[in-house]
Amino acid sequence: MRVLFAGSPEVALPTLQAIADSAHSLAGVVTQPPRPVGRKHILTPTPVAVLAKELGVQCVTPESAGGVLAAVEEWSPDIAIVVAYGRLLGEEELASVPQGWWNVHFSLLPRWRGATPVQHALAGGDTVTGISVFGLEQGLDTGPVAATVDYAIAPHDTSRTVLSRLSELAPPVVITLLDRAQEGTLVATPQQGEPTYAPKPPRDVGMLNWSIDASTLYNTFRAWNEEPGCFAVRSDSEQRVKIIEGWGESDRGGLAPGALEPLADGVAVGTGKGSFVLSRVQPAGKAVMDAKDWYRGLPAEVAFRV
Repeated sequence: MRVLFAGSPEVALPTLQAIADSAHSLAGVVTQPPRPVGRKHILTPTPVAVLAKELGVQCVTPESAGGVLAAVEEWSPDIAIVVAYGRLLGEEELASVPQGWWNVHFSLLPRWRGATPVQHALAGGDTVTGISVFGLEQGLDTGPVAATVDYAIAPHDTSRTVLSRLSELAPPVVITLLDRAQEGTLVATPQQGEPTYAPKPPRDVGMLNWSIDASTLYNTFRAWNEEPGCFAVRSDSEQRVKIIEGWGESDRGGLAPGALEPLADGVAVGTGKGSFVLSRVQPAGKAVMDAKDWYRGLPAEVAFRV
């Protein structure tokens, strides 16, 4: 099988490498164009573009459907595999590959259709997620599913650890799909059940709500702490404090929501039920520090705004 691969971030790398190492032929790679990174806004290629160069595989970064169609015409792939490409494909693009475009989605569809399924699964308190490989069509993650793999979410998993594990589970599933497509035995079935959605979050998604219970708050923290980051706002100065490390303790009560109390292992913050313990924080304009050291420098009666 001649395979076109489309992907961009680090989570796509294990599948790209597996296809390159397989008996199938990696015809070419499509990825997002270089983007400005860091304070100096240095144009940086995607991780997929970097690996494609190391593999010696043709790689293009089209800005439009025309660029994708030109790549398909040049490479003549039999099938296309997509892992977090970052761009919706139009009807003409989807029809351009004989055996279709198959997307690796990091949820058990139809649960959490959309851009941020892992984060929404964590924030929603899910205990199981997984991978769905489905045929792309014009609807938002609505296509028929050819394969799934379950993953049990651990109590302290974060979006980073879940995405890393799912990216490692994807390659054998994709290679099996390619084998079946080559044999003519690939079967996909319509999605079953009520869909839920995982859209891109609002800009303030990382602001912690101290009025909810500690368990739900910790789920929010696990979901969004790595990207875009979680924070609280001081009641006295309105300054943001980025929360780097912490955990929820549902059985530790006695504090009003947003109130602070020093502990031997950190700083407790009151919630609607229980407490959230801060371990490391980053005050505005300062480096990351131990939460206890930060607390010692605070004026009396300072709390987090609820």
